[in-house]
Amino acid sequence: MGIGKRIRIDRGLLFFPILLIGIGIALQYSANYPGDQAFFYKHLIWIAISIPFGFFVFLYPLKRIKDFASLLYVIGILLLIIVLFLPNSNGRWIKLEALQFQPSELMKVFFIVFLAKFFTKFDDKKVYFPDLILPILFTAFPMILVFLEPDIGTSAIFFLIFLGMMGSLNISPLRYFLYISPFLSLLCGFNLISWIVFMILLIVALIISDLKFRHSIALFLLNIMFGAFTPILGNFLKPYQKDRLTSFLNPSWDPTGAGWHLLQSKISIGSGGFLGKGYLNGIIKNLGFLPQTRTDFIFAVLGEEFGFLGTFFVLLIFALFLWRILFVAETTDQPFGRYLGIGIFFYFLSQIAVNIGMTVGLLPVVGLPLPFLSYGGTSMFVSTIFIALLLSMRSETHA
Repeated sequence: MGIGKRIRIDRGLLFFPILLIGIGIALQYSANYPGDQAFFYKHLIWIAISIPFGFFVFLYPLKRIKDFASLLYVIGILLLIIVLFLPNSNGRWIKLEALQFQPSELMKVFFIVFLAKFFTKFDDKKVYFPDLILPILFTAFPMILVFLEPDIGTSAIFFLIFLGMMGSLNISPLRYFLYISPFLSLLCGFNLISWIVFMILLIVALIISDLKFRHSIALFLLNIMFGAFTPILGNFLKPYQKDRLTSFLNPSWDPTGAGWHLLQSKISIGSGGFLGKGYLNGIIKNLGFLPQTRTDFIFAVLGEEFGFLGTFFVLLIFALFLWRILFVAETTDQPFGRYLGIGIFFYFLSQIAVNIGMTVGLLPVVGLPLPFLSYGGTSMFVSTIFIALLLSMRSETHA
């Protein structure tokens, strides 16, 4: 397909990211105000870097990207391994001169592309447990490596993306629960009582299911293996991470320590009222009471300065943006494009839901950026690449 045929822009899809990037620029300036604006300028630099790369991805045929899916996955895994052993990387970043990037963010692109290609073989056919053993393992690899960085939030995103993409396959609800049960066993394994209750429910589900006996035994053993691995992973958590996972239930338990971020975030959002305090006038933010304003808690800046009206407006934009992504995924005429679009949809949905959820105290503080709004060069780069892939998919559908 020639490049000339591919220059067909879905303006409806492109409108929402452009609007969100504009809002993000304004919020980044405010988040760094009234101090040094170095991070604000870095934010602009990453936008300037991301757009040309996005345009290149848009022009590149999706079929070629699909052909390289396995290679991209292997490269991503290697980067995740390398970053664990690099000196001064903090287990997460690879530094290139003045810029640094997170391999775990890039891996989200490689993972979704790879899984989309893998799932095309299941298009229009019933999926059984043996079919999903490899996808489960391919999901577990990046999850575990990112967890070891340690980065709980990003590790969970891989799980949520897999759940969403797997849900698009031809699987009954009971089988769906059984097939994702190893990951649930991994999560429940942090608490012995929770894991025992989960395993009892699993046994009941296996008994009433129509799975073959050998498949049920294999699934049961896989759950035991994943659950037994959880305590080992728990040893890699830092003390502050363990505190964060529990403090969201009662942040006043340690108001000046683990609960500080969450308490100040909720105060910031609540103090904004209906209309907010006005742009650059966030008192809690300006006095430095709210940490990580430019990254994890950019939504709190929005709430304090623009109030309920401003947050509602941004949430509406995100909702319309997600609806448009789902529309693009469902209307494409390529199985690979459909699974790719669904994976991208769940990437944005999980990032948005987890970030805002932790900001308002519904979820633990796990350190995830809000797409297009938070400071984070690799996050901006990855989000732009995803938009480019969607635009390319849409262009090829109408070519």
